[in-house]
Amino acid sequence: MLKYLRNTGLAALSLAAMMTAAEAKTAVTIGELDWPGARAIEQVLKQVMETYLDADVGTIAAAQEALYEALDKGDNSVDIVADMWTDHLPQQMKNYVMPGGRETIILNTTPYLGTEGVFVPAYVVEEQGVKKLEDLAKPEVAKLFDSDGNGKGEMWAGAVGWESTNHTEVRGKTYGFDKTMEYTTVEQAVFLSQLKDAIDNKKPIAFYYWTPEWIHAAYKLTKLEEPEFNGYAAESAKGSERYNAEGCYKFYQPSERNDWLEASSISCGQPPTRVNIAHSKALAERAPQVSQFLKQVTLDGEVVNQWILAMEVDKKPVEQVASDWIAANKDTVEGVWLKGVK
Repeated sequence: MLKYLRNTGLAALSLAAMMTAAEAKTAVTIGELDWPGARAIEQVLKQVMETYLDADVGTIAAAQEALYEALDKGDNSVDIVADMWTDHLPQQMKNYVMPGGRETIILNTTPYLGTEGVFVPAYVVEEQGVKKLEDLAKPEVAKLFDSDGNGKGEMWAGAVGWESTNHTEVRGKTYGFDKTMEYTTVEQAVFLSQLKDAIDNKKPIAFYYWTPEWIHAAYKLTKLEEPEFNGYAAESAKGSERYNAEGCYKFYQPSERNDWLEASSISCGQPPTRVNIAHSKALAERAPQVSQFLKQVTLDGEVVNQWILAMEVDKKPVEQVASDWIAANKDTVEGVWLKGVK
């Protein structure tokens, strides 16, 4: 009986110690975004925080706007948004990040860059000499992309309802390829099948796309050149560091004005979009080590392309993609991301 009582006491102490250890863990909540690159980044951050920083990491899904509102509140409902396309969110930047605003959201020091534009396979550039977006306005060039024999080329402009599809239409009007090219708006999955067929058979194809995405890891693609960006000119960009009343990029949404196509003009490339890891000021105060880590994380768009390829094409679970990368890149994780973090 005495032995039993002693063992029970030890068990109780052990249980208490385990409970204390569990209570000591830092609770962190990541707001989930619904695109593959974001899910990969979220998982990498989660595993590093759990392994190295003794964090108890959960996730929550919500509308994107609500995630930033939750970061601002600082109530632990959302502590991190792992893939914040900051240049696409001027209002959130003004309200929560920039001096003069509430300054309740903190960004990592070095963002990675997302890009978008009109792409072609590299062999179109190398063999046909098509290098500039304005080249598509030449009938002889457009015919290279003509698959139905009607004399006009085809270009995937994006899916129906995408904002980017409207941007492509404005580009066509400005550069003049609206007269030589026809826009297709099939669903993304259908287009990706068309892209694979074109590349397998080395056929010319032109299309709107963006990085990071797995197709840039799987295929050799080239973005068609445009003049250098010198500012967003639409009134909605006022207050942004990239606003220029005389800028080359004036775009209006159909919801902003009925004559959006006539009033819009895009005569230059869209600048790379800075993509940051965002966390709340409240998390920085509650868990300074986690905050220091998050500020020091540096990501590479090419690596994110590879993560998406592994998930979308190789069908690997995101957890495996993250753990494999962390195991193979401890120098980066431990020597850069966690440098000085105790």
